[in-house]
Amino acid sequence: MPVRYPERVQLARLPTPLVRLQRLERELGGGPIWMKRDDLTGLELSGNKVRKLEYIIAEVLAGGFDTLITEGTPQSNHCRATAAACAKTGLHAHLLLRPPPGAAPPQGNHLLNTLFGAEMHTCSRELMNAERDRIVADAIHREAQQGRKARFTPMGASEPLGCWGYLRAAAELADQLHAAGIERCDVLTAVSSGGTHAGLVLGKLVHHLDHLRIHAVPVSDDTPFHRASVGKLCRAAIEEFAMPAVFRDSELSFIDGYVGGGYAVPYQAALDAIRLLARTEAIVLDPVYTAKAFCALIDGVRNGRFGRDCPVVFIHTGGIFSDFAWPELLAGQA
Repeated sequence: MPVRYPERVQLARLPTPLVRLQRLERELGGGPIWMKRDDLTGLELSGNKVRKLEYIIAEVLAGGFDTLITEGTPQSNHCRATAAACAKTGLHAHLLLRPPPGAAPPQGNHLLNTLFGAEMHTCSRELMNAERDRIVADAIHREAQQGRKARFTPMGASEPLGCWGYLRAAAELADQLHAAGIERCDVLTAVSSGGTHAGLVLGKLVHHLDHLRIHAVPVSDDTPFHRASVGKLCRAAIEEFAMPAVFRDSELSFIDGYVGGGYAVPYQAALDAIRLLARTEAIVLDPVYTAKAFCALIDGVRNGRFGRDCPVVFIHTGGIFSDFAWPELLAGQA
């Protein structure tokens, strides 16, 4: 039975390219290594978030809302993509940022939030964690006082509706692999809020893509946390949309050990990964998500876990603008 997708507003340039990283293969002495360039989805390089936002924005417009509220850090790729998507579709973006960005001039994603015209409010990370429901409710109320009707989407648009973005992406990747003559492969992606990973797993189940072995690399929290949160998201999406799929916890594969000092805290191996890929392939990772996950690919190729019996595909989820928040680190001056 054909899968019935919800309505979406087309914002991304799809399909994104699937490219082979042959110079990196020679550098690492292993492979084949491929990359799904979801950093090139368009909408000012909005990365993986725009795939999910296509469905969220469609529901916002259909429901008569004129404002989309979300949350994240000042360098959040998701907040920046939400601000861009709202600007493109004529919606008001309201961003709840934690922690406050500090007194320095805005840069990276935070600068783009300003250029896209987003309204921003800040609070401490601790307050957001303790009182998220109240803070969101207050934001919706403030918008109502301004005559606006607001909908909230969580970090990363990682809600059941947002999962459809990567459910569709899994089918897109499968078509590209078939065209490239790849019969089976390992697929790696970063995981934090969970919507991208959940969507890929659901796509594998719904489209019967048993030849894909999907692995997620936590860049925040740890494997038990993500196993619980991604599993909950998969089950909620299946129930809400009556998806023709049966989810089991065994569908989830994580590669732990790459969080470092915490979410959005760069470390040396991740910075080295950024420089290595830039030098060999002219492709830029970011120190928050993709560089940490790419460390797992590098280690896996070097130790023979990946690229030995089948190709490995890395899903580049974007984030280039956050590089500009750490210029000294990336330039090797700190």
